[in-house]
Order: sequence, then C-alpha cells, then structure tokens
Amino acid sequence: MKMLKFLVIFLALPGVAMAALTNAERKSQFERAMASIMAAATPAVHPTLRDTLIKDYLACKPNKGQAVELIRASYFRSCEHEDPSVTGDRSLEACQLRYGKPCALLAVNEEIVAEGELASRDMPRLHYAGKYDLSQIPIIRRITRQRPDVQNYDKAMEPKAIAIHPGGKLFISAGDPSLKDAQTSALAKCNSDPARNGRDGGCFVYAINNDIVIDERRMQAK
Repeated sequence: MKMLKFLVIFLALPGVAMAALTNAERKSQFERAMASIMAAATPAVHPTLRDTLIKDYLACKPNKGQAVELIRASYFRSCEHEDPSVTGDRSLEACQLRYGKPCALLAVNEEIVAEGELASRDMPRLHYAGKYDLSQIPIIRRITRQRPDVQNYDKAMEPKAIAIHPGGKLFISAGDPSLKDAQTSALAKCNSDPARNGRDGGCFVYAINNDIVIDERRMQAK
C-alpha cells in the first residue's frame, strides 16, 4: 500500500509541475492584448524586443503609460506619475520629446486605452513658445513642479537656463556668465544625471532666461 501511494504521488508530480510551469509562463490578458496591438501597429519590431518592451513596462512603477512613435516604431514608457488622469498626456509628451514626432498612446497602467487603429497626437505644450509658465511645462511630476527653484525660476538671476529630459526631470542653472554658459551648464547637469545613467536619449534646452524654446529641440547651447 505504501509503495502504491508513493507511485501515485510520484506519477502525479510531473503533471503538477507542468501545470505550475504553464501558469508561470502564461501571459496575462493585458500582456496578450499589448503584444497583439504592438505586432499589428509595428510589425517590424522583433518579437523578442516586443516581449522585452512589455516586460519593462510591467516592471515600471505606476502610474505609468506606454506610447509609441509609429513612423519609426519607437516605444517610450513613462513611470511613477502621481495620478492616472495625467499619465496619458505626460507619456505622449515624453515620447514626442524623445523622438521628435507625435506619438500614440497604448496603455495607462494595466489598461489598454487604444481603440481601433492607433492614432498619434501632437502635444501642444511641446510647441509652447511664450514666457515661463509653470503650467506649460510638459511631462514633469508634481514633486518636480513643487520644487522651489522651479516655482521661482522666473525670478531667478539671469543669465539662466532650464534643461529637460523626456523622463520628466528638470535641471536649472542661474547666474552664469552668459546665456550660452547657462545652457551648457543646465544640459551638462541633465545629461550627467546619475539616476538615468545615459538611458533614454539626451536632454533639451527648455528655457533661456524666461523664454521657452522647447519647440526648437536644442540639444546643444547656442
């Protein structure tokens, strides 16, 4: 009887193990939906890269959004926003700043927001060319918007400049010898950010003194 029980348990183990393995490898409904949309919208993206993009997005902390620049099939995810209601637009802004063209939104958190064929949206704050206005700064999170140097930038000593990265970080330099020095300093701070370590492209000049120049897509000082 003991031997019979042992054989029953032994023979059952492979099935249990296989079931567990199948469950572990089975993609969630969201992952399958993402993979399907990405394959249809950007068929040139290799399945291995597509799986990596989905995996990286899932690992991204909420609130998060996944956007894509459709012409070059280039994806960009934006993470850790304070509210899902602002995450979609910020993700589109981040993607457009990174790749220089309007992007389409696929998902916010674990929810597919795309309905039917993906459509790109041109984000207006990336074309703003007026005077410094806190409400016009794209991408950035509330914690950045509330920084004293960001809140009071319009009153900071000139020459001054702001650099911005698609990841949503701002770097300010003020009281420099010249406007070119201010831009160079802000860009250097941004591009050497140890938290990013060179990931996701370079930085752009957002403002020189109180004039917004983000639409020029400057990556070098003028």
